[in-house]
Amino acid sequence: MILKNGCPDNVISMPMKTITLYQIETFLNCKTIAIAGASRNTKSFSAQVAVHLEKLGYSLFLINPNFEQTEQKLISISNLPEGINNLLIITPKNQTESVLKQAIDKGIKNIWIQQTSDTPEAIKLGLENNINLIYGQCIFMFTQPTGIHKLHYGLKKFFGSVPK
Repeated sequence: MILKNGCPDNVISMPMKTITLYQIETFLNCKTIAIAGASRNTKSFSAQVAVHLEKLGYSLFLINPNFEQTEQKLISISNLPEGINNLLIITPKNQTESVLKQAIDKGIKNIWIQQTSDTPEAIKLGLENNINLIYGQCIFMFTQPTGIHKLHYGLKKFFGSVPK
């Protein structure tokens, strides 16, 4: 790694696009969401998201290649029933682009990449494929946040960084 002006020369910058409240509402208005990266660990972030969304009345399909497949727990995006058009990606960064490719191949048009899962390559891929892509945002901020998420949302709103 060669430093230029104090910065590594191999840094990939994030593609930028302003995420709008309309995009977020479009995603959240559908009450059926698939979650890629769902965990079997009930204390994980993805499990907390699933519990929160279920409490709000969402129907969920949980995707993890380590699941024993059932009607609601799937091992692959390709196993989703037809008509599921919303996917929340909460995977490790090194899996995000592959998951996004699978979703695009499946024809899913509303995709939210959780802020800790996004990568420049995945964002670029999503933007190039003309989908409703949400990234750089936490789904908790826009689904009746409570606790620390409510505080985080309030701070984002105060400083003007909530999508409009």
